[in-house]
Amino acid sequence: MTLPMIMTGINGALGLYSTVKGLIDSAESKKKQNKLRRAAQNEENAWYRRNYYANFMDDSASKAAIKRVENTLRRNNEQERARSIITGSTPELSIARNEQGLRTMENVINNLAVADSNKKRSIDAAHKQNNIALMNAEQQQLSLDERMARSAATNGYSLMQNALLGAKWGKEGKK
Repeated sequence: MTLPMIMTGINGALGLYSTVKGLIDSAESKKKQNKLRRAAQNEENAWYRRNYYANFMDDSASKAAIKRVENTLRRNNEQERARSIITGSTPELSIARNEQGLRTMENVINNLAVADSNKKRSIDAAHKQNNIALMNAEQQQLSLDERMARSAATNGYSLMQNALLGAKWGKEGKK
């Protein structure tokens, strides 16, 4: 065998090795990327469920606001009872004042519900943006994978073609 034949064989073998190694490495990388992408999507969905479906009445700020209103209503009722004893007011007046206190509590609950609705809208918008970002990242990765696969195939084909063109099939002994 002559040196050009040996070099041609080495070139072909290196081309084949490079192509196979690239395919194996690419497959491993793709598995890791898919695992990471699934983890990111799962984390995003968990964040969304945790925040969107949270009970606004269990929130510490909501509990504190309700507690403040309850304390204020209790103090007002105590003062009204004391005033009623002193002034001799009618039961209808006490009922009217209790209704006013209930309306105050209703307003607080309504305001908390409106704030929760606004919070849910912003959480929903953030979730949609995060999902779009994840889809765009996946689309970019798929596009890159396609270009890299096409490039690897072209390079592997070129190396194999060069190796085949460099061999003198049936003319090894002839000069």
